[in-house]
Amino acid sequence: MKSSQFHTYIRGIILIGYALLILKLFLTFDMVNFVASKMHGYMYFALGVFIFLGAVQIIRGTSSSTKSHDCGCEGHEPPKGFIKTTVVYSLFVIPVIMGFLLPDNLLDSSVAAKRGVKIGDSMFTAPPSSGKTVVEKEEQSEEPEGDSNEPELGSYEDFPIEPDFEKLKEIVFDREKIIVRDEQFIQTLSIIDENLNEFTGREIQLTGFIYKDESFVENQAVISRFTVTCCVADAGVYGLLTEDDELAALEPDTWVNVSGVIESVDFHGNMMPVIVNPVFELIEAPENPYVEEFFIKIE
Repeated sequence: MKSSQFHTYIRGIILIGYALLILKLFLTFDMVNFVASKMHGYMYFALGVFIFLGAVQIIRGTSSSTKSHDCGCEGHEPPKGFIKTTVVYSLFVIPVIMGFLLPDNLLDSSVAAKRGVKIGDSMFTAPPSSGKTVVEKEEQSEEPEGDSNEPELGSYEDFPIEPDFEKLKEIVFDREKIIVRDEQFIQTLSIIDENLNEFTGREIQLTGFIYKDESFVENQAVISRFTVTCCVADAGVYGLLTEDDELAALEPDTWVNVSGVIESVDFHGNMMPVIVNPVFELIEAPENPYVEEFFIKIE
C-alpha cells in the first residue's frame, strides 16, 4: 500500500509541475512563443485540469487511509524497482525541468534555413543541402510602373482588417499602397503573388525578421514571418524577397518595418514578387511574432 501511495504522490507532483510550467509561460507572456494564440484557451483548460488532478493525486498519496483499488490489470501496476521507476518518471520530469531552465527563445533564421522559406504564395527557397539556387532579377525599365513617389513608412492602422478573403482582395486591389497587417499576412501575400502583374509598381509595407539564404546574391534578403497553426512544431516560414544593400547587410533575425515598391524576379522560370527601393526602420519583435496559416474554406 505504501508503494502505491508513493507512486500516486509522485504522479501528483509531476502534474503540478506541468501546471506550474504552463502558468509560468502565461505569466511571462511567453506562451505565444510556443502555442498559437487561438489555442491558448485549451492551455488554460489544461492548466486547470493539471492542478485539479495533481491535487487529487497528492491528497490520495498522503492520505492515511488504507483503502486500495486494484483492477488486477498488469499494465496498470506502478513500475517496480528503483531503476525502472527512475527511468519511467524521468521521461515526465525532465521536460518540466528543461521547460523552467531553458530560455524561451523565438524561432529564428536557423529554423528557417532547415525548413525553407515560402516566398510569396507558392515559391520556396530550398534548404542548403539541396544545392544552391540563384535568384536572378528580371530586367526592369528604369522608370517603375505606377506611382513614382518615394516609399514612406505609414501606420498599419490605416489599412482595414477584413476576414473575408474575397472582400480583402477587393480592398488590396483598390489601394495604391498595400499594408500587410499581421492579422491577414498570408492572405495579402497570396493575393499579390497570384496577381503579380496587377501589383507591379505599387508600394507595399510589412514587418518581419531578416532571413538570408546562402543561395541569394549579396543584396537579397527575405522579410520573413513564421506561421503557426497550433504550435511551433508545425511552424512554416513566409515572406517577401527584398533587394537592397543596407537591408541585406543587417544581421539575420533583425526585426524591421519595411516599405518599398513591388517588382518581379525570375525564380526557376516563374515570376515572384520582390521589394525594391525600400525604406525601413529597426524595431523590436512584436508581442505576437507569429502569424496564422491561411486556409480557404471550400463549400
